[in-house]
Amino acid sequence: MKKLIIAISSLWLFASSAMSMDLSFGVSGNMAAYAAKGIEKNFNEEGTAIDTTTEEYGAFKEEYGSILVEVGLNDVISLGVDYVPQVIETPTNVANKGEGNENTVRAEFEDLTTVYAKVNMPLGGLYMKLGYSQVDVTSIETNANSYGNDSTSGATFGLGYNKEIADGLSLRAEITGSQFENVKANNGQTNRTEIEVDDMIGARGTISLVKTF
Repeated sequence: MKKLIIAISSLWLFASSAMSMDLSFGVSGNMAAYAAKGIEKNFNEEGTAIDTTTEEYGAFKEEYGSILVEVGLNDVISLGVDYVPQVIETPTNVANKGEGNENTVRAEFEDLTTVYAKVNMPLGGLYMKLGYSQVDVTSIETNANSYGNDSTSGATFGLGYNKEIADGLSLRAEITGSQFENVKANNGQTNRTEIEVDDMIGARGTISLVKTF
């Protein structure tokens, strides 16, 4: 939430310094798919060597809402921030299922925030979006101490179409893709378990209702 407040405050100050700029607010519905490689490393009692390593590649889809704020610099370029208020959870992975040492692992993604530039193209309502996304990541596992939080970021790009349906009110449809940096966390023990999430990518389809003032 802190990242959202900072981003919106910056846009608001930017718009206030030039009252001729358009200010837009919007609400969005999103259908997204994410994929990544998960690596679990279990260290020996001394913590000096890895006993076992497990790698899995997984993907999941999720539906969620988001909100956006934009400042129109001119008829072509707008700067904006998009924020997802809900937590995005991966499916739970179960290791050693049916055995006495069964363990479950999942990740939670929170405060997904994208700062972007929207560039209108000379083809009707088509536009291009270029941005930078950041999200907080928490690994949650049973039979272990809690894992620390981490964050990851990466580039976002996409294409969309904007259709004005009333005075100052428009409907948008867009598709964006993101690629995130790798993250790593461990449970803080000497014979630690270390979780890595690598090669994270995402694709997102969005429908937005936007009001411009």
